[in-house]
Amino acid sequence: MGNFKFDKDLLKKLLAEFTGTAMILTLGCCLSTYSSSGPNYAIGWGLIYLAAIHTFAFLSGAHLNPAVSATATIVGVMEWQLMLCYWLVQLLGALVGFGMAYVAMPNKSGKICLTTLGNYDEVKLMGIELFMMMMFLFAYCGIWDKRSESAYDSVSARVGFIFAALCCASAYYTGGTLNFYRSLAPAIVHVTFGGLWCIFVAHLLATIVVALLWRFLIAAEEPQPME
Repeated sequence: MGNFKFDKDLLKKLLAEFTGTAMILTLGCCLSTYSSSGPNYAIGWGLIYLAAIHTFAFLSGAHLNPAVSATATIVGVMEWQLMLCYWLVQLLGALVGFGMAYVAMPNKSGKICLTTLGNYDEVKLMGIELFMMMMFLFAYCGIWDKRSESAYDSVSARVGFIFAALCCASAYYTGGTLNFYRSLAPAIVHVTFGGLWCIFVAHLLATIVVALLWRFLIAAEEPQPME
């Protein structure tokens, strides 16, 4: 079990992950109602991530994404028990956040926030999402590396603008979600799962590839586990 235990600090971390994920889905899905691609869409999502990370990073590290938590576990930043807890509260946060956006929207017939893939071969779309997700996860690995300690104060800005850039590049093709729960929550409510496997497989492969590359080839020393 290592240092993992259920206590007040753990509850604070889980509450932060839940609230941050809910915040992202609520604001992001309200944004998606009016736009589904383009610079404004990408910048909007990036700023939402920036705000959530700036608010909750000091409590939980602000993963707010199951792939980020899985990568952290493989790299050695967090224990697998904590990862499972993060996955659970992130999913609940995504469902609650999307539910809040869904209730708030006056017109619910437009498949609010549903991830739609472009009219291209699914394997190519999976490749696009894989590449974008790898870039996103590399950004987090760079943040966790001890060599980046002096730049930690800019984490929220770095992740937010990196997300915006990647979202802008991929939104037309894959929706630029870069978060499986962000796609899964609307899919569950709308009971529309077409193409969701592309997102899942791409994020799974990105997590494995990036984490292993960073841990065994790029990292200069053993990572510092989360406290």
